[in-house]
Amino acid sequence: MKTEFDRQEFFNLCWEKSIAWFCENYLLSYREFKNISTKYQIPLPPNGYWMKRKFGKEINKPDLPKTYHGPSKIHLVLRTKENSRKPKTAEKLQRIDSNSESYVLEVPKKLPKNPDPIIQEMLSDNPKKHPVVNNIWDYTKRYNYGRISVSASIKPYKRALCFLNTFIKVMKTRGHYFLFIYERAYIVIEGIEIAIRMRERSKRVYETEKSGYRTSKLVPIGLLTIITGEYFYKKEWQETPTRSLAEKLPLIITYLEKMAKQERIRKVENEKRLKEQAIKKKKEEARKKLQTEEIEKLRFIKQKSDLWHEANKIRDFLKACDENENLTEEMKKLVIFGYKKVDWLNPLISSKDELFDDLDPHKLLEEIKS
Repeated sequence: MKTEFDRQEFFNLCWEKSIAWFCENYLLSYREFKNISTKYQIPLPPNGYWMKRKFGKEINKPDLPKTYHGPSKIHLVLRTKENSRKPKTAEKLQRIDSNSESYVLEVPKKLPKNPDPIIQEMLSDNPKKHPVVNNIWDYTKRYNYGRISVSASIKPYKRALCFLNTFIKVMKTRGHYFLFIYERAYIVIEGIEIAIRMRERSKRVYETEKSGYRTSKLVPIGLLTIITGEYFYKKEWQETPTRSLAEKLPLIITYLEKMAKQERIRKVENEKRLKEQAIKKKKEEARKKLQTEEIEKLRFIKQKSDLWHEANKIRDFLKACDENENLTEEMKKLVIFGYKKVDWLNPLISSKDELFDDLDPHKLLEEIKS
């Protein structure tokens, strides 16, 4: 099979063979094939072309553009068993972690003799229990021992243990650790807790009873799902018939570390924002307090000012009475009384008055006015 073509040969072959044929026989993907056709300005069959050809319908085939002035030869690599095999999980993670330590990520079919202590706890018939005080489950606490929740039938459960054993060892090697509380498990990356659990996938099967009533139930299908995060941050990684969770392990690790880093940055920024808001609130409260104190002072000055003006008005009246020669004896007594009280009323004098000692001059004036 040829591996070198000129533009005309490749153009003719593109209209004779499908893209799937190229990807099956040559070492290239759909996207790489499209990039080659774009680079060499080779028109490809439009949608519906192969169906029209199947039924012998008329097809308008375009000419090869003559405006192209680039390289004339196209080189492809034949696909073989050696170069088309899927890279192992460990190899894929090594490429992801090209700037750091590489890890052996092969998930074994059977558990090793000495699995991780977390897996040993999951296999134990007498696991350690987290304390419950007065029938109260305290989910604010964290412990360094516990189990990762796995809801699955026997065979998928065993595969889940093998997967988790590799996952746990790699994450611990990368400097992360695990915490537990009752039925919940968390992996801690850069101080960020990410919930983790596994379950077996299921499908809904419908049945019709004799009465004609239609019912349904969930039936396990033997494929696993790992669930990371909670609520808004929840994400599921599902196993498929053609791709196991072991193959997705590098992607899972990369995603968790990236998400934890982003969450850490968001948390630091949020703490900084809250601190700034607290400082701003404290300043505003101090300003409000000072404002209230000064308003009270101003109100006090206004009251004293009102008293002073009222005292002076009364004093002016009393002086006018003194100058009047036609005052009655009763009025003369009132003038003498008035001079005593006006000195008590005037805030600049505030003479003592035993009878009025428990009275507020400002309130007394307000009552007299009303």
